[in-house]
Amino acid sequence: MPRITQLTAPGKIELKQREPLTAGPGEAIIQVQHAGVCGTDLALFHGDYPVPLPHVCGHEFTGNVKSVGEGVDKHWIGKTVTAEINNTCIAYGKQTLCTACEKGVPSHCLARTVTGIIQHEGAFADEVKVAAGTLHEIPSNIDPLTATLTEPLAAALQTFEMSPMQENETLVVLGPGRLGILIVFAASLKGVKTIAVSRSEAKRKRALEFGAQKALAPENAVDEIRNSTEGLGADFVVDTTGHPDGITQALQLVRPRGTIACKTTCGLPATGIDMTKLVVDEITLQGSRCGPFQPALEIIQQYPEKLKSLITSTRPLEEAQQALESASKENKVVLNIS
Repeated sequence: MPRITQLTAPGKIELKQREPLTAGPGEAIIQVQHAGVCGTDLALFHGDYPVPLPHVCGHEFTGNVKSVGEGVDKHWIGKTVTAEINNTCIAYGKQTLCTACEKGVPSHCLARTVTGIIQHEGAFADEVKVAAGTLHEIPSNIDPLTATLTEPLAAALQTFEMSPMQENETLVVLGPGRLGILIVFAASLKGVKTIAVSRSEAKRKRALEFGAQKALAPENAVDEIRNSTEGLGADFVVDTTGHPDGITQALQLVRPRGTIACKTTCGLPATGIDMTKLVVDEITLQGSRCGPFQPALEIIQQYPEKLKSLITSTRPLEEAQQALESASKENKVVLNIS
């Protein structure tokens, strides 16, 4: 019988068995090969992002399509795929769409579920069920293990989809960890001047390897960034710290009429935000999450070995507990499932 991991309490994962999944209309069943551990998975695991329990985590995954439901093209069966995380009216192929899908913002579908996060079982299991419209075939020259980075790389690219940057502008990435390092890399491909800020010497070193021009400790960041921008501040600051204080630091670094993008869902309230500075300096505060998969897959095709180097360890499904415990200390842990 297929195995499944369940988060049954904060910090506790249990391995269980269940009946095989069945595809309903507009759905596909994927035999999971690999599933990456994300910062959101860690927030769920530690109880910082509360969800009803038991819960199955995992939304960065690859696998083979095992079966499809009514209305889904059978050519998908046997394909090696990854999948977007938002299961929406459009992704299910519904004839009647909700208002958000009608208005062209399906990632905010009023009926959406989010694989591994909101009202939808995730991929830390032998099988996962998703809306068939979320599927993306993985090209044969991409290793499915490396392709687990598609979802976070797409999220990194979305940062610049929402706020395009020019080559002469300055970007600061706070917390170049699992997601932040991909934002640094995406910015380097666009020729943007990038500064990474981290307490970790190892993360600062990695940021330089992935295209940052500078990598600073937080205590030096304000002065260094002011000096390098003629006293103005950065054009764009991206907070990927996973900590509620990240937004406070971002406000210290951004220029008047600059933009702060929040890419973290730590689940904890941010307090002490200087709203006066936000208003007086006319700063744009932008939320940003899911992004385009096809451009992400194309980048993985171009830089497979460099991106694969971000995966620091792999573990079998039965060690999901240990994988989540160790993931906060590593850049990227991936579960090898089948």
